[in-house]
Amino acid sequence: MIHGLSIAGDVFWIVALALMASFTLAAWRRLRPEVSVPVLWKGMTPTLRVPRAVALLTLPALAFVIGVWLKIESRALTLDLAGATITLGVRVALAPLFALLQIGRVQKALAILEAEGALGPPR
Repeated sequence: MIHGLSIAGDVFWIVALALMASFTLAAWRRLRPEVSVPVLWKGMTPTLRVPRAVALLTLPALAFVIGVWLKIESRALTLDLAGATITLGVRVALAPLFALLQIGRVQKALAILEAEGALGPPR
């Protein structure tokens, strides 16, 4: 039963990471290599810009690291059924939150860059 809960948590993380990778790849293809991507903004005015690799890959990488840590915790030998259920709940709650955060950040950054005329054509 505990192993099944761990696998269910894996499914959520895999789907969330796949969505994040899909949106990140789509945005990556629209951005020219020299474009600095806004990561902080006030309204439609960027307050901080970073290179596209940092802007697009930081959150998915962080989500991957946290997912690996939660996976290791979900397979601990001392974990009972209650602990496994709680761990599953944490994984099920965090996975879509990371995906939605990445989608929102990428969408907003693309909107700002499009208003500036800094985007390439969609591919």
